[in-house]
Order: sequence, then C-alpha cells, then structure tokens
Amino acid sequence: MRPEKIQRKRGQKNEIHHQAESETGGAIRPAAEKGVLQVAGTTKKTAPKRSTTPAVLTGTVPEWANSTAIAQLLGKTTRRVQQLTQDGILETEVPPGGGARKYRTCETIQRYIAHVEQKAQEIGEGGRLAELNLKKLEAEVALKESQGSLHRLKTAIAEGKYLPAEQATEELAEFMAAFQKFAMTIPARMAGAMSGYADAITIRNAQKAIRKELETMLTAYVDAMQAEDPPEAAP
Repeated sequence: MRPEKIQRKRGQKNEIHHQAESETGGAIRPAAEKGVLQVAGTTKKTAPKRSTTPAVLTGTVPEWANSTAIAQLLGKTTRRVQQLTQDGILETEVPPGGGARKYRTCETIQRYIAHVEQKAQEIGEGGRLAELNLKKLEAEVALKESQGSLHRLKTAIAEGKYLPAEQATEELAEFMAAFQKFAMTIPARMAGAMSGYADAITIRNAQKAIRKELETMLTAYVDAMQAEDPPEAAP
C-alpha cells in the first residue's frame, strides 16, 4: 500500500475520534461493567432484589390484647369485636397491673372459634328441623285430601249415586237374565217376519244361525264378567 493512502486513512480515524470526544464531552468511556448503569455521564449501582420469602412470626403470643389487635387476629372490624363483647360472646378483664380492660388473647380466640362452630351447628339443625316440618305439612295435606275424598264418596253413596257391590251384582244378574230371554225370542220373531218372503227351509236355517250367534255372544259376555269379578278371600 502506498504511504499516501496510509496517512489519509489515519487522518480519517483521528478526525472521527476527535468528533466523538466533542459529542460526549470528554474521552470515550468503555462499556458499562456488570451491575453499573451509566446515565448522562454518571454511574448508578442497581438495587439488590428484595427477598420474596414471607416473614415468620416467632416468640410467644402476648397474654393481653386490646380490641384493635383482636379485630386484626379475627379478621373483623373493631366495631364487630365490641358488639361480640356486648353480646357476651367475648369478655374483657382488667390486667393484673391495672389499667384499661383488655382481652386475654388465646382465650378470646378460642371463645370466638367455639361461637362460630356453635352457630354452624345451629344452622345445620335448623335446616333438618325445617325439612321435618315440611314433610309433616305435606303429610297433613295428603291426609286432609284423603279425608275430603272419603267424605265426598260417603255423601255420594248416601245420595244414591253409588250402589253396594252385592246390590249391583244382583241387579246385573237380573238384567242379564231378562236380556237373554228377550234375545232368544229374536230368531222366532224374525222367522215370522220372513214367512212371506222366503221358503220354510231358508227361514229355518236363518233362525238356527241367528240363535247360535246369540248364544255364542251371550256366553262370551257372561264369561268375561265372571273373569273380572275379584276372587273371594280365603277364610
């Protein structure tokens, strides 16, 4: 490479270097080291990360606490703690050293837990009692409805709208006997009506056929009625 070109390139590099120094206001600094932040010519150290491990309470529970501390332990408002105290669920005492009345911490927490458990038990028993009362009410309604139906049936029987089974059976038997007697006279009356329209053999055959058909129908009807009658109870 020629000496003229080498000198020209060195001159360009020096010019770029001087321009960078004028823009930054001084010498060009090296890249920021790990953990150091460069801002407007100053350095800042990055803050260490905070621990995410929850704090663990150690030591004994204080024997006495005021209403505010009890409210924080129970997750309730101070007003609610005061109301529980007025209702006799929680109690306050004067500490041995005197001063304002306070709560025994452990005893107060235990009393509140017992109160919550008792309320839950009462709610459960109340639900079971309500279910029993509902079933009792349903049974009473069904009983009254059945009594009403029985009363209406007795009234209808007294008014003659229903007949005793024995009476109905006797009347039906009498009707069937009368109907059978009437039905068996139909072939003879039919033969008399046809005497002027057909010969004797045709009339006699028609009379036998009609009688046979009537007997078959009456027998089938009687058999069906006997099949529907309930069997008598054994002694």
